[in-house]
Amino acid sequence: MTFDELYDQISKGELSRDEARKHFSLEWMETARNYIADVNRGARINIPEIIYGEYKTEEQTIEMAEAFLSEHSSILISRSPHHHLLSKHFKSRFQIQETPLLLAIGDLPEKRGNILVISAGAADHPVTAECALALEALGVTPHVFEDRGIAHPTRVLDAVMEGMKNNVSAVVVVAGMEGALAPFVSSLVPLPVIGVPTSVGYGFRAKEAALTSMLASCAPNLTVVNIDGGIRAAVVSGLIAKNK
Repeated sequence: MTFDELYDQISKGELSRDEARKHFSLEWMETARNYIADVNRGARINIPEIIYGEYKTEEQTIEMAEAFLSEHSSILISRSPHHHLLSKHFKSRFQIQETPLLLAIGDLPEKRGNILVISAGAADHPVTAECALALEALGVTPHVFEDRGIAHPTRVLDAVMEGMKNNVSAVVVVAGMEGALAPFVSSLVPLPVIGVPTSVGYGFRAKEAALTSMLASCAPNLTVVNIDGGIRAAVVSGLIAKNK
């Protein structure tokens, strides 16, 4: 469980002193054939466990997921080619939420903060959905506005104004092509902005253009994660919201 979930159980008297102490032990690991699982990590860093599934087999992923779910109320599985099979395996026992790039298994926590998520185009949807679901798994409410590219600036202004009404703590901007949406949004808000460049675009160095453009921006409140880094943007912005 995450630190927030652990704190809630302690404050409600649902966890004894000795049980709580065990969750802060750096030595509490589980080892099996295919992994070494630090099932205690969420209590230290307040982030739900994320299994990177892209190069793991279905069997390896299930083995790791079962270990974490024995101690956590939920886990995330990122970019597994076996999402459909994993959903089928766990759906009889756990709540399942699935996006093209991210699978959430288990009960998601109560929401304690707000983050605005804006994407430039429909092609950015997989990364945008990944970011939104990861925010929910962190216990933060994502306010998502998709297809708000600067080809029609009024769409951007509308999304920003609606987001600000919800007292968001930061903004995540998901954009491909030349990535211009991120510095534009940064110029409109008094908040941290996290740019997520996507691998969407035309022609020469298309998959890198948004990244280099965002990195070169003069907007001082804009920081940038790696290409298609929806989860990282969610974690950083989510921790900003939860620690506000």
